[in-house]
Amino acid sequence: MNNIIDAVYENGVFRPIGEVEVEEHAKVTLKVVLSDEWRKRFSQIIEKIHQKTSRYSAEEIESDITQALRESREDKYGR
Repeated sequence: MNNIIDAVYENGVFRPIGEVEVEEHAKVTLKVVLSDEWRKRFSQIIEKIHQKTSRYSAEEIESDITQALRESREDKYGR
C-alpha cells in the first residue's frame, strides 16, 4: 500500500491531517517533502509538459495515449 499522507510536524512528531488507514504499530517509511516545494516541482513538470505538447492538438495527444495504453496492455496480457 502506497499513500500520500498530509501531516504536520509538531513537538518532534508527524501528526497526520485526516484519516490514515494503517494498522496500529505498523512500521512505515516516510519521505518528507514540504508542501510548497512539492507544489513548485509539480508546477515545473506541468509547465514542461505544456511546452513539449503545445504544437499538438488534443486529438493527437489522446490518440497517442490510447495507442500507448493499447500496446502496454498487449505486452502485459498478450492480447
